[in-house]
Amino acid sequence: MTALSTPHTHQALVLGRTPQGERAAVLRLWLRTEGTWSAYIPSLRSAAGGFRPAMAQPLASLELVPARARGSLGRIQEARLNPPWRRLHDEPQLQMLVMYTSELLRAVLYEGSANSAFFDDVHELLARWDRGEPVTYGALEATLLVCRHLGFELEAPESPATEGIWPFFPAEGAWAPIGSFASSALPPGPSQALARAVAGASLDRIERNDALDALLAYLESQHTGWGRLKSVEILRNL
Repeated sequence: MTALSTPHTHQALVLGRTPQGERAAVLRLWLRTEGTWSAYIPSLRSAAGGFRPAMAQPLASLELVPARARGSLGRIQEARLNPPWRRLHDEPQLQMLVMYTSELLRAVLYEGSANSAFFDDVHELLARWDRGEPVTYGALEATLLVCRHLGFELEAPESPATEGIWPFFPAEGAWAPIGSFASSALPPGPSQALARAVAGASLDRIERNDALDALLAYLESQHTGWGRLKSVEILRNL
């Protein structure tokens, strides 16, 4: 989306930014009711301009009023943090979860993909992390949430899947006996870990990493234009 027709207030999450010289940047934003939108910020360091560096951090929560469109990029007339996150951008583990989640959202959101329920669920997940609730399963939780809103929600697996007997077939999004489908199945470890994750079982660190790898392989098989997420390798070491 390159222009907004009305100048009313929008709730937004920052998906990322592209520097433009020493001070300026183009922000990629997810607007609750409009979908993705790009806005040019002349300076991230100018108090007079009303835009502070904290507002450009990944998944910063903004309340903004767009200026009238000029050219191919939008402009922001007013903006404020709402709410200002207290933990997400300060604690190392939360910083990595935020980096991963913003990268994941950039990979799946596209122009015109307005979905207020999806936005609200992501915002609530971030709010829970910011309140200090456990984040051991944060990456899995965020990825399963994305799958659900994209229409790729996995059904609760049967016992042969959670017991490691049936492998997972990403293209079909299902656990089944070997040879059930012509497509390739995942190895036993990731297949079982994902089944146990979807079933709500407790997982150790290795199982969580295996489950996340399997879930990303599933998303890659279902979503066109998928690219490798750079933050995954760093995240798995936390």
